[in-house]
Amino acid sequence: MQLDRSARERRLVRLATPEIERVARRVRRVFESLERLPYLSDEDLRDYRYYERLFDEAFEGMDRKARDGRLRPLDLRGFPQDLRYPGYSPRLGIFIGSFDPFQMTHLAMALRFLSSDASEADALIVVPEGALDPLKPRRTEYGFRYEILRRQLAGILDPFVVPLDIGSGADTIEIVCRLIALHPGASLRLTHVMGSDTLPVALRLLPDDLEAWRAAAARAQLSLDFSIFVARRDRRAPLRGLIDAVRRLGVRIVLDREVIGTPSSSDFRSERAITLVFPTDAILSRLELLFRYSMNRPWSTAAMNVPSSAVREGAGQADEGRPSAAEAKAAAGEGLAPCGKPYGSCCPTCPVRQQSS
Repeated sequence: MQLDRSARERRLVRLATPEIERVARRVRRVFESLERLPYLSDEDLRDYRYYERLFDEAFEGMDRKARDGRLRPLDLRGFPQDLRYPGYSPRLGIFIGSFDPFQMTHLAMALRFLSSDASEADALIVVPEGALDPLKPRRTEYGFRYEILRRQLAGILDPFVVPLDIGSGADTIEIVCRLIALHPGASLRLTHVMGSDTLPVALRLLPDDLEAWRAAAARAQLSLDFSIFVARRDRRAPLRGLIDAVRRLGVRIVLDREVIGTPSSSDFRSERAITLVFPTDAILSRLELLFRYSMNRPWSTAAMNVPSSAVREGAGQADEGRPSAAEAKAAAGEGLAPCGKPYGSCCPTCPVRQQSS
């Protein structure tokens, strides 16, 4: 599919900050490569272009801040074992969530945070929660979720959006304690990034969280300056009372002016959207993702209204005596084979196709 003129013109924009320009070029190459994938439809490519525009706008905002000295690209070689912060005074954001999976809405939130004039961070650390959550009994295991996160960010978004493997077995309170422990003796300016939909829960837990984090800072002999940045997910949500309650606890909090009105991970999973994750080469090489989440449709097309009951829970994990989701798709002629082509059109020697015949 040919790109529209505005998209072509955006790709010609050069950014003044070398580090941001390098990241923007890597992201553009990811989106450019999609046009060579025969199994993506026009609707799929339209979804991707939507996110490409969001990311381009964020990079321009980050570049403007960097030119003004309000965003300092960090040297994260060897991080977190080797810390190279200017004056040993890191300004970091921490983004914690289930990330089941981490996807382009999360990435849009991350880049929006770094580009916001209200943000003071130079990098955003992203960590999946690994603690058991009784409210999410079917959540994918931590190792898989972290791997999908890493495959979207590593080598592409660094040194600005950085995956960090400190979430195994840990909830939000423990993850922040672990991050604090990695910075002994530092003067840490830490911003907790969250969506407005999670703010009510965060507020309820905040008094206990603050007590634990201040204790962790004391153990690490660290000076902690903590604040919250809320990415707005719905302009109509009543947030003023929640914001005021956080401030009464002595915590600085910023509510972003812009709304990131993109689907959640659960929306994507229920609609089987292939346009869920940032499609780096590392992601495309792991087609297990498609089977694990049963994704094969773009989220923005009306043709996606498929009842969630049509997709068996636990895609990719066969029950005893039952065919796996991948085998069921093969038998029905749906989805993509591991070779990247639709079932029924892949080669006759395809092992999954043979298995289903």
